[in-house]
Amino acid sequence: MVKVKCSRCAFLNETGAARCQQCGTMLPRISFEDRPANPPGTPPNGQAGAPQNAFQFRRGQVVNNRYTVLDMIGRGGMGCIYKVHDNVLGEDLALKTLLPQFITEKTVIDRFLNEARITRKLTHPNIVRVHDIGMAGQGIFISMEYVQGDSLRALLERRAPGDRMPVRQVLHIIDQLCVALDYAHQYTVHRDIKPENIMITGDNQIKLMDFGISKLMDNRYVTSVSMVMGTPYYMSPEQQRNTRDVDARADIFSVGVVLYEMLTGNTPAGLSRPASQLSKEMPPALDEIVSKCMDPDRNKRFESAGALRRAILPIIEMLDEGKDPGKTLSRRRFSAREFPFPRLRLFLYGAAAVSIVLAGAFALFALEKINRAGAPPPVSAATGLPAGRAERFSALESLAAMLQPPADDAAKMGGAPGQWASTGRERWRQALEAAQQGKTEAVPMAEDALQHMMAAMMHPEGMVFVPAGEVTVDGITIFEPGFFIDADEVTMGEFDAFCSQVEGGWEPVPELREMLKAYPKHPVAYVSWFDAQAYAAWCGKQLPARSQWERAAHGAPQASSVFPWGEEWKEGAANVQTGYSSPVASFKEDLVWSQCYDMAGNVAEWTGSPAGNVPPGDSPDFGDPLFICGGSFARSRPLNLAEPCYFENRLPDLGFRCVLPVTPTPEAVEALIHRRS
Repeated sequence: MVKVKCSRCAFLNETGAARCQQCGTMLPRISFEDRPANPPGTPPNGQAGAPQNAFQFRRGQVVNNRYTVLDMIGRGGMGCIYKVHDNVLGEDLALKTLLPQFITEKTVIDRFLNEARITRKLTHPNIVRVHDIGMAGQGIFISMEYVQGDSLRALLERRAPGDRMPVRQVLHIIDQLCVALDYAHQYTVHRDIKPENIMITGDNQIKLMDFGISKLMDNRYVTSVSMVMGTPYYMSPEQQRNTRDVDARADIFSVGVVLYEMLTGNTPAGLSRPASQLSKEMPPALDEIVSKCMDPDRNKRFESAGALRRAILPIIEMLDEGKDPGKTLSRRRFSAREFPFPRLRLFLYGAAAVSIVLAGAFALFALEKINRAGAPPPVSAATGLPAGRAERFSALESLAAMLQPPADDAAKMGGAPGQWASTGRERWRQALEAAQQGKTEAVPMAEDALQHMMAAMMHPEGMVFVPAGEVTVDGITIFEPGFFIDADEVTMGEFDAFCSQVEGGWEPVPELREMLKAYPKHPVAYVSWFDAQAYAAWCGKQLPARSQWERAAHGAPQASSVFPWGEEWKEGAANVQTGYSSPVASFKEDLVWSQCYDMAGNVAEWTGSPAGNVPPGDSPDFGDPLFICGGSFARSRPLNLAEPCYFENRLPDLGFRCVLPVTPTPEAVEALIHRRS
């Protein structure tokens, strides 16, 4: 009998159990029925014909009468990396191999050869040196410098949750990376800067590697216009648009993402907070540097890696001398609302490359303006879409015509709203192109673009934007449109304002009445579902559906579905089982990918979703329980676990937060424009 191990408490459960029998955590649904002994089209075990094993070296094997294989040090779906001894040069090298089944894949071969072709031109102490390219049997390999150390990704993952890299160490890594790029940019643009491609030796020297999708400055053959290659989260906006005009500033953008990730422990996603707000040790001056690296307009970024290095050197010097850069350098702090960080991106992977269908950017997605001389007039697309989709796209064109003038006004304001508006216009241009080509994704792309334009005008205080995307709830994958959600739980002070200002007044229960004044920064509790619903209606918001709550909590590819910091419980990381609440956002490790605090602790939270066998959309006022989500000071609850609670309950550890949908409908657009006029 196969048993299923709980990811939280490690208890071994019987196959078929939906929840852990010990802690209640949702278990993965695993089925062993009707599974063929071998995948269709593959030979039985032990027979020849499995090419994936046809080009694997053995320890002690001599390759091409030159390289003695010492060990396999890396393995992936396309090949392996071996540590070998070069019997001619008398030194250890690395052999990077490509499996035989990819020999007929032109895109893969081009990328593999491109890495060797480009990197052989580069001789620098901070770049992994490529020596040669060769054939062995049916396979192909590259011989390169062997780096004894770890990737930056391995170093980041090795740190305990919440344990961020020291700022001094971070900046010394970025300093060396800038030196390497400043040299490399004389010949090429890397286009895939990420922690996996940055090696760090035992003496803290960095080595940049994997120039496989680089673009030679004088070479036009790499990467066709219809192809986008790179890594989600680290790609610049211009690289997303399938253009050939990517230059060194695209790498500067990626360096900014890596810098933010090292400083905070997360890639920028959601309405990202400045790094100095997440780490007291972080000099505020770095906020401006990161912001400039990641500006959606590449003309506003650092013009070169050398310019970026000159900006960080004064901070490095002060840190090396034990001084506080914050007391000397600029102390301007960005608010989360104006900090131009790229948002979480959604990607659809093709067989040979990354084909971007939905690619978000900063806050509510920030890209360059379409026309610097002025906003283009709305364009009608002669579409090749099916009749129903063409009709829907035509309706969206009408909304775009209404939204573009106020979006242009927002763009002129600068800051976050301007960035968002520019992105909406760019996304609309992409949707038009898709419609003209008859692509079925044109309608969702258009809806996405209009959401961005609307969000630029909405810009609600104290809320973060969660981009459209998928989330798995009880084993079912749900696509959730974009929405705003409160960054913090509703506080006593905010609920007190509602009680006194709502028409007719709202009488809190006796247990809550005195606490509203005494603890204004603590999350409100002792509220029923109707109390929470009334507050949300008063401020023009809604209670989140369970799928919205879970999308904000763990709906990103890199996010843990158990706790914000990872799969294992960490004592003191959240306000759980302490017996009392704390001011909101007091526990800095209780911060999910979307930049919401206290989803693992403080107080549990109401949702608007009925629990049990209640059809979606049915009213809960017939006695049906509703789902509550999140842990509290009274008990631990994983992010992916919701429990039923009757709507009239007022519990000491149960509060709520609100959401605000961004829906591109004629009524919503007209109301938004009317409020601005």
